[in-house]
Amino acid sequence: MVAIKIGLEVHGYLHMDSKAKLFCDCKLGEAEPNTNICPICTGMPGSKPMPPNKEALDKIISIAGMLDCRINKRLLFQRKHYDWPDMPTGFQRTMSGSYSVPVGEKGNFLSIGITEVHLEEDPARWQPDTGYVDYNRSGFPLVEIVTEPDFDSAQSVREWLKKLVTTLSYIKAIDADAGLKSDVNVSIGPDFNRVEIKNVNSFKSIIQAIEYEVRRQQREIKEGKSVGGETRAWNDAASVTVFMRKKEKAMDYMFIPEPDLPVINVSTEWINKISSKLPEKPAQKIERYIKDLKIDKTDAEVLSSEILLAEKFEKVVAKKIDPVLAARWFRRELMRVLNYNKKELHEIEADEKHIVQLLKLVESKKITDEVAKRILEKLIEKPFDVDKYVESKKLAAVSDTNVLEKYCKEAISENEKAVEDYKAGNEKAFNFIVGSVMRKSKGKATPQEVNKILKKLIE
Repeated sequence: MVAIKIGLEVHGYLHMDSKAKLFCDCKLGEAEPNTNICPICTGMPGSKPMPPNKEALDKIISIAGMLDCRINKRLLFQRKHYDWPDMPTGFQRTMSGSYSVPVGEKGNFLSIGITEVHLEEDPARWQPDTGYVDYNRSGFPLVEIVTEPDFDSAQSVREWLKKLVTTLSYIKAIDADAGLKSDVNVSIGPDFNRVEIKNVNSFKSIIQAIEYEVRRQQREIKEGKSVGGETRAWNDAASVTVFMRKKEKAMDYMFIPEPDLPVINVSTEWINKISSKLPEKPAQKIERYIKDLKIDKTDAEVLSSEILLAEKFEKVVAKKIDPVLAARWFRRELMRVLNYNKKELHEIEADEKHIVQLLKLVESKKITDEVAKRILEKLIEKPFDVDKYVESKKLAAVSDTNVLEKYCKEAISENEKAVEDYKAGNEKAFNFIVGSVMRKSKGKATPQEVNKILKKLIE
């Protein structure tokens, strides 16, 4: 099998609480075309950039930290020159290029090498077919994460990108609504000449572009043709890559240091202040949950998929609730109720103390799972004292054997056909009888006890 090397240049819009562009005070976000603009972000003659947005610098250092990069202490913006109309100045301000000093370098994320992490400004939105340009987006702060060519398949890229997005969501680094785009580099042995696919705009398209490009290069090699040294575009409609131009070299962009921006000195104190606030990474949480809390791998992955979910789970476990029980209820029942109500976790008023009350009653078998599920559905709507609610509504589990036997005898008498079917070997018929008992007890009977009594009476 021919060896494959794949590398990514992942671009994402930074999540900015300040809602300001990188080098001016113009606002981010959707607006009427060409309204969130000023002389700086439209490149008017004589305009000078403001110092880079401090929040953007903090975010980019945080990202580098989460990807285990070495953070440089002297950062330099450069001008990357090109003559397309999406940059009104004729150049892009970036920390990449011939003389660049990226924010972070030589990192590693899930066994994939991180070449560098840097900050740059976004170009305007340009429609080549019409010539229309909207400068609202010009100057948005962008992160670029460049990997080593350590991927060997489209599937490995898919899984890695999903985990990257989850990890960066822990520090609210990326604007999730804006999504990610990527330049994809694909090379096939034995020569590994690089082909770059520019501006692929979705997870699905990234995977399809890789799969197509691998097949295309394999076909070219089989036919004895040379491959590599070119830039291609992804055609979503046709699901193919198409030739754009021969691969550019750094000299083609005429990189020069940006004379209008000073060197940014990053102190050890600045780095340490940001590093001290970085959360435990999702991969580390999963490993800890499995090893220390003995949680199922799938449950651990779901709980770690969102930092707020993980935090609530950990607060509940800290109150001496069995981790396996808590994981099951968080992953299955809490997520079920949220999805049914079309709510996000941050939208509900109930907090971990209400979940603790509920799970303590479940754990001690003072209420049944069915009753607990109904209570959870109400908690999502409005929080209340669970203990008092169970007492006032008389929802405690039925443990009186005489009462349970009464319900079971009634269920047997009312469902003679199901009883006969069960005696003939139909297990589903037995579940039907159990369901009848549960309805009579309004969900307050313990299924295990009901099973035992029913089998004794029937057999």
